[in-house]
Amino acid sequence: MLRYWLNKGHIKPHWQEPEDDDALKEKFLNSMPARSVHSFVFTEDVVGTGKTSAQPLGYIQYYEACKVGGGWWPDELPGVFGIDLMIGEATRLGQGLSTIIIQEFIRFIQSRERVTEFIIDPDAGNQRAIRAFEKVGFVRERELATPNGNALLMRLKT
Repeated sequence: MLRYWLNKGHIKPHWQEPEDDDALKEKFLNSMPARSVHSFVFTEDVVGTGKTSAQPLGYIQYYEACKVGGGWWPDELPGVFGIDLMIGEATRLGQGLSTIIIQEFIRFIQSRERVTEFIIDPDAGNQRAIRAFEKVGFVRERELATPNGNALLMRLKT
């Protein structure tokens, strides 16, 4: 399912993941958990649509920025958490779901972790993602180089 989503036209330009399925499995099932990245598939019933089915809608992850390593966030302090997400089907875009998902996920993380701030680093050209995070209260901070290329750092203070 993750590979299917990663190959979608609205996702592929913004997520740089291994093309090899074995490398993708290794990353998501082993190396990311070893770096304290917490991954989830979210479903429609989680985002408050009122539907009773548990149809997978997308993928979301969080991590404490100072612990993730790999060239990511070397200057962030403890308590700063990063979030990444994708809505899997293009037909579900533009319906306000991202805002609801982000708000719910932030509450979920705060119930589990000691959070001082949240960060997000969308591709600077991904205006849809940038708008969704701005609706939740994230503020554009600066463009930066990441291990996956240039991105826009956005921050939400709690």
